[in-house]
Amino acid sequence: MIPANSISPQITAVYKFANNLLYIGKNVTVLLMLLSHYCSGQGYIEGATISYEFMPMKIEAPQGDQNFTASNIKIGATVPVFLVSDRSRYLFIGGNLEAFTFAGTHPDFPVNSVYSLSPTAGYSTMITTKFNVTALLMPTLNSDYQNIKASDIKLGAIVRGSWKVSDDLTWKAIVGYRGQFYGPQYVVLVGLDWKLNDRWQVFGDLPHNVTVSYALNNKANAGFNLFVQNSTYGLSNKDRYFEYNTVNPGLFAEYYVAPEWAIRVTAAYTLIRNMEIYNKNDKAGGFIDFYEMGNRQDPINPEVSSGLSFRVGLSYRIVPRKK
Repeated sequence: MIPANSISPQITAVYKFANNLLYIGKNVTVLLMLLSHYCSGQGYIEGATISYEFMPMKIEAPQGDQNFTASNIKIGATVPVFLVSDRSRYLFIGGNLEAFTFAGTHPDFPVNSVYSLSPTAGYSTMITTKFNVTALLMPTLNSDYQNIKASDIKLGAIVRGSWKVSDDLTWKAIVGYRGQFYGPQYVVLVGLDWKLNDRWQVFGDLPHNVTVSYALNNKANAGFNLFVQNSTYGLSNKDRYFEYNTVNPGLFAEYYVAPEWAIRVTAAYTLIRNMEIYNKNDKAGGFIDFYEMGNRQDPINPEVSSGLSFRVGLSYRIVPRKK
């Protein structure tokens, strides 16, 4: 557990929340040790993750720059329920938790903390020996959790098809829908999992994420990672919502502290960091990832500058090709 008395008062609340998340994640992971081998693949097979991201922030204001920081803690886990003995068809349940907190003085950015809870449920089946279809339902409750309303719950669903070309190459296509506070978001992704040779591997779902990984040895990898997040959170203050769009290309290094447990450290520079506050009636016609359809009013807060971000994560994995 993280000692709350060892940190500044401004972020004590989020660390208490994080301790609760870590306790939940630790107990869920015990189940995943037995079952996570059959969770979705991305070069490795990942069943549980805990990550912490730290971001220095700045707003350039006429009365002087406002320098502050953001912390983002995330936990995700998935457990399958097999329907047939060969495990070619299964249900899966899981969820994702997030605590996103801003510390320091930032009067032009009136957001202190937002949170996300997203349970997930899905079904996966092999259509042929090479083609798999997976469907996922994921409602989300994203807000500052000060005045939760039924309208804060947004529905989302995706369908993914995976085609195994060979033992070293799998292609994926993903389509989906997510309700956001600005309106509908349509998800269209193309993915791959490609082992070029014994050291190089490329995997991800473009344009949402991609990883180029180089195996330094049996326990250590390094490479390039691109991560995109597009989320909205309801705010109790005057019925507004907070939109967070980010594109983070960065370099990572990871080390397997145990056969299935990996720690990854990432340093990234945020090319796009849209941290915008809108009134609840400011809607878009829709989004396809970052492409906005229609016109909204300008956000009510000044621009938050792009900059560095640092992330450390612990994940439970099974690597089919790892020796």
